[in-house]
Amino acid sequence: MCCENPGTPGAAIDYVRLWDEQHARSLAQKERMGEGRGKFWSDQDVVDRFVRKVISGDRSRIENQIAEMRIPPGSSVLDIGAGPGTLAVPLALMGCRVTVVEPSAPMGAAMDNYRRLVNAPPIREIRSCWEDVDPADAGVHDVVVASRSLVMGDIRDSLLKMDAAAEHAVHLYWFLSPPFASGGNAELWPLLHGEPYCGEADADILWNALCQLGIYANVHVETRDRTQRYAGLEELREDYYNHLSVKEDWQREIVDAFLLERAVPDGSEYVVPGRSRTAHIWWEK
Repeated sequence: MCCENPGTPGAAIDYVRLWDEQHARSLAQKERMGEGRGKFWSDQDVVDRFVRKVISGDRSRIENQIAEMRIPPGSSVLDIGAGPGTLAVPLALMGCRVTVVEPSAPMGAAMDNYRRLVNAPPIREIRSCWEDVDPADAGVHDVVVASRSLVMGDIRDSLLKMDAAAEHAVHLYWFLSPPFASGGNAELWPLLHGEPYCGEADADILWNALCQLGIYANVHVETRDRTQRYAGLEELREDYYNHLSVKEDWQREIVDAFLLERAVPDGSEYVVPGRSRTAHIWWEK
């Protein structure tokens, strides 16, 4: 993560400002690469690969995540950045009344397909980024969830709006060690683009920002396996080319050499080992 000096020695650290500034740097870098707000997750091929991993991959992480939130069946749940319904669909199957906020239309279509596949009840959708959602449209719910979806600025207003939308509890999941560390971004981005990679701020900044807002949250840290599985070498390469904004042949050669060292053949699949530390941050009202 590329960060600036947070301030003079002895000065109180403004964690809200640190988050917003880091988000602005990350967004500016994406826009320079032609990958502006939400564009990556609106790419149909990217969404299709992600959905396949959700539906056919290891379900234990999702099951454990739902179990640790202890959301009673029948609760109303607001899922912010729901993606293809990773949590929303299982929660709806539990009998929860689910509303999702998801800006990507392909993700919304994938969630509806997933929901129909498992015969889950209807899920209300708000097609927007959380920063742009009117509180009246979001409504008030028993529980608010944002899982690995906190790519947002104006973090003060965003967090306070989540808190106001929750009757009983808010559950946030975010990275303590960034996912790009295992995806090659930190190593490859300078070689490909001549500058450090700017990811989003980490969970320690998020927790301190909540404290700054007067919300003293619980936190539980887990080391998670982030091993990525791909159906073949071509799918592996295309995924890396996409998330690393690779356009030129010389860039592809660099990525291919990296993958030759990291990727492990496993039958007809390719596996890229990785681990990350994820924080579950939650508070009860």
